[in-house]
Amino acid sequence: MISAMTRRVLAPLLVLLVLLLTGCDRYALNSLALPGTQGRGDGAYEVKLQMPNVGNLVPNNPVRLHDIEVGNIRHIDLDGWHAVVTVSLNRDVSLPRDVVARVGQASLLGAKYIELDEPTGPAKGAPIPAGYTVPLAQTGRYPETEDTLAAVAAMLNGGGLQQVRTISTELNRAMSGRTPQYRSLLTQLNTFAAGLDAQKADIVRAIDGLDRMSAGLAAQDKTLNDALVAFPPALDTLQKERKNLVDTLVALGQFGDQADRVFRESDDNLAANLDDLRPALKGLADAGDSLTQSLYLLGSLVFPIKSFPYFFRGDYINFWLNLDLTLPTLDRNFLTGTPAAGSLGRAQQELARAIGGGPTGPGSPLLSPLRPPGPADGQQKDGSAMADNGYTSPKETKKAPPPPSKDSGPLPLPKEGLGNGLLPGGGNN
Repeated sequence: MISAMTRRVLAPLLVLLVLLLTGCDRYALNSLALPGTQGRGDGAYEVKLQMPNVGNLVPNNPVRLHDIEVGNIRHIDLDGWHAVVTVSLNRDVSLPRDVVARVGQASLLGAKYIELDEPTGPAKGAPIPAGYTVPLAQTGRYPETEDTLAAVAAMLNGGGLQQVRTISTELNRAMSGRTPQYRSLLTQLNTFAAGLDAQKADIVRAIDGLDRMSAGLAAQDKTLNDALVAFPPALDTLQKERKNLVDTLVALGQFGDQADRVFRESDDNLAANLDDLRPALKGLADAGDSLTQSLYLLGSLVFPIKSFPYFFRGDYINFWLNLDLTLPTLDRNFLTGTPAAGSLGRAQQELARAIGGGPTGPGSPLLSPLRPPGPADGQQKDGSAMADNGYTSPKETKKAPPPPSKDSGPLPLPKEGLGNGLLPGGGNN
């Protein structure tokens, strides 16, 4: 048997051993690193997770990635109103910066663990380094057994079934005796749904069109913004000019009333004027293109139509001009039938007697310097005598050459002058 002395020595040792094995904090043995767990080998690194609720997590709980253990929980600390979980991961685990961490449960009564999830799509930036802290927005937890049981208990204890019973009772009361109406409603809903299904392609095209229109509006965002900014001053101006605009519209209405009255009172006169115009318009319609073709005869006031090709030769005109400004001719053309008739003719006769031979005769001081050298004064080239007025008689004037053909070019100029007139020869303009 153990003596009293031995018991007194062993009792303190056992108490000390129990204290060493259980530890002095709330985690007891879980605070010690257990052999054989993941995240303890060479190259392992630590990552911190900010979590709103850790539930029943304790140190040494596993950390899984794609349902494979890749590390474990080292310790859990409190930072303000959320927890900070430090996990240790194997060195071959590479996580993106948008990794998601959730607290899960292996079974209904199983241990908790942390599930890491890599979102689909391209990774955001380089993999997280050692000591990286995953933010609170990327952490959470799956529903736990306690949550599910609490929801079921609330429903079974009258929290949800009673409401379902009330709803079914009221629906039964509302539909009682109205079966045909509800059947018709369901039929119409079925027809409506079938119509929507038949128009599905059109609806999709309409949505795509709205999307393209939205893209166009987005591209014109600055223009629309400028327009919206410019609208308030324009509206202020319209507000200031409201009275003038109203007065204008009222005056326009009064003008319309007066115009309507005038048209109604002059209706008969307008109809009569239109009836009077009918014969004239009918005559114009019957004339057809004769009126427009008759404009071709306007040129015959100056030149005969048949002679046009001989006068107008492209960009030039052929013509001769005989200008007779002798006093008897002027007297005959301008003073005949007037009280001064014959005065210019008598003046020429008096002048001829005074200077001998007349103002156009051989000794005329007006025309002698202008005459070209040739036969003696008073004679033509053929030796015949000239008339007193300096011109040959019509019978003695040589005939002008006939006009050339249409394609022969410009008319030739006369080789000889027109006598002793003011213009010694013909002109070509």
